[in-house]
Amino acid sequence: MGTGRYRLTRDDLEAMRKEFGVGGYDEPAQGLDEDLHQIWRNARLGITLEDWAEHRGVPPTYARALRRFLNQD
Repeated sequence: MGTGRYRLTRDDLEAMRKEFGVGGYDEPAQGLDEDLHQIWRNARLGITLEDWAEHRGVPPTYARALRRFLNQD
């Protein structure tokens, strides 16, 4: 029996990037791998998801999804 919690996939995150307009034409190319790396690094440095999202100009929902993806077993 499952926990009822959906496992995020890379495709899910790419769809969120597209829906939220992350990595648009007005900024240098930055892919999903770079976003994941930044979330991982910022967690080690104590930078909050909300601060990262505000700095990147993305919804906090996207940042939380990245963190959840990284924390999946």
